[in-house]
Amino acid sequence: MKNKSIKLLTALFLVSVLISGCNSLSKMVKKYGEVKYEVTPNPLEVHGDKVAVTIKGKIPAGYFNKKAGAYIQPVLKYEGGSTTLKSFYLKGEKVEGDGTTINSKTGGSFTYSDVIDYKPEMNKSQLVVNPVAHLAKEPVKESSSLENVKVLKKATELGETKLADGLIYTSQRIKTLGTTVLAPDAYEKETILNKKATIYFLVNMFNLNLKIDLNKTVEAQSGIKELNDYIAKNWAIKNIDITAWASPEGEEKKNAGLSENRAKTANKFTEEQLDKFINEIAKKTKTKFKDLKKVVTYNLKANGEDWDGFLASLEKSDIKDKNTMINVIKAQVDRDKREQEMRNMTVVFQQVEDKILPPLRRAEISVNFLEPKKTDEKIALLSTTAPDSLDNKELLYAATLTKDLNTQLKIYKAATTVYPKDWKGYNNAAYVSIALGNANDASSFLEKANTLSPNNSSVINNLGVVSLMKKDYKAAKSYFETAQKLGVNQNYNLGVIMIKEGNYAGAVNSFGKTSCDYNVALAALLNGNASAAATAVECATKDAQTYYLTAIIAARNNNANVVYDNLKKAIALDASYKAQAKEDLEFAKIAKTAEFENAIK
Repeated sequence: MKNKSIKLLTALFLVSVLISGCNSLSKMVKKYGEVKYEVTPNPLEVHGDKVAVTIKGKIPAGYFNKKAGAYIQPVLKYEGGSTTLKSFYLKGEKVEGDGTTINSKTGGSFTYSDVIDYKPEMNKSQLVVNPVAHLAKEPVKESSSLENVKVLKKATELGETKLADGLIYTSQRIKTLGTTVLAPDAYEKETILNKKATIYFLVNMFNLNLKIDLNKTVEAQSGIKELNDYIAKNWAIKNIDITAWASPEGEEKKNAGLSENRAKTANKFTEEQLDKFINEIAKKTKTKFKDLKKVVTYNLKANGEDWDGFLASLEKSDIKDKNTMINVIKAQVDRDKREQEMRNMTVVFQQVEDKILPPLRRAEISVNFLEPKKTDEKIALLSTTAPDSLDNKELLYAATLTKDLNTQLKIYKAATTVYPKDWKGYNNAAYVSIALGNANDASSFLEKANTLSPNNSSVINNLGVVSLMKKDYKAAKSYFETAQKLGVNQNYNLGVIMIKEGNYAGAVNSFGKTSCDYNVALAALLNGNASAAATAVECATKDAQTYYLTAIIAARNNNANVVYDNLKKAIALDASYKAQAKEDLEFAKIAKTAEFENAIK
């Protein structure tokens, strides 16, 4: 009887073990450590303001309960909060519903991916999972909430596991300074004022005779008077061009000589006018003539017969049958035969001789006067002491005479006060404010400039740069694209936007041949070309940000000594990089070395 009781108890125990084995999750809890996870990338990285996560898992044979489901929701934890990724299910072969089926005997694998929005708080974070296993009588749903899963039958947490560290956020280290546009001052260091006069000659003559009819016309006399008036201003003369012609009748060789002598006559006349004025000044100032006389360059040109002028005047005339004569002239290549054909048209030629030919016998005097200018030293002084004594062009030009940004800003601000209706002063004040890092001031100046000159490509471009400084990349891109349509090259600025969007190959292409630049180096690094990045950053403008990026590039190139050297330089200029370097996963491989700790101390 006693033996029967023992056998019965043993049988009941075995049955209970078998039953509990089929419906218990204890083995999954106990052997959870045998489940393997692989995360890509690890550490996690941010690109285009997104963090992409791929998890691959391997479940060992004999591990998964065929009637169980495992609800998994990865979580990125960081100081002050966490971000949950989308959930997914693993399920035994007896379970219906969503998810990946894992065979209870042979085991299995799974692949999961998700993308979450980046937040700076994630820079120091950990990706973890704590699967909740449960017996599943109903079909499982990946859309279930964790709270609802936890109340299911025999719901059990398998234990929190860290899958990856986060984040590498080098893509966020954009230098938010785009290419700005300075409005041109339009100031001319040398302004040439040209004055012209014409002297006419009688047929076959080259002597000066101001009493002939053509020289007594209002046009001819006013030309000479205006020329003399400007000579009397005593402005410097750059040069004097004298060009002379003959009318196209008579012997060609003789006409060539006539035009040459007429040029000389005009030259002598001009010299006499200049000497006359100098003599008057010499008498008034009791100065010797030779001390006042300046060397002037004369350029004489004798053009011979003026056939082009003849045809042009003939075409404009009201002479009857002029078209017949024009056709004869154009058809006859031989010059002498051409003239004879003209003379054969007796009636027409007489009108030509009276109306067309006389004005062609001339010499044109063209004097290039140099408008008096203030010296650069005078302009620079007045721009800060008496800006209202300068015209707008001079005032804008004055700012280019100094490299001191604060002085430039003072001058451009003065321009907005003295010439408040001109957009250039406001735009250029913004240009300097951007260089000084004052985005808000620049924005105020540009708003005014945009009001005065809507859809101005320079202003629109600079509004984009200000948006970039404020890290409003969406607005910056819109401005840059508009400026591009208005004709401003936006390759660099849009390249910066592409870095932010995670389009590194596009950024490299957009930057083109730009070199020795921080953002060019950053784009190359993020595009996988650390060697090109090192080249670009080596000659870039040196500041704390550049030194820190150089350290990151060196870390990826496994050049520890360069890392240490540049971290020291970065921290010396900006102490905030000390804390950044300490937590930056770019330096994870060397973070525990004494040299690294010494570099960031």
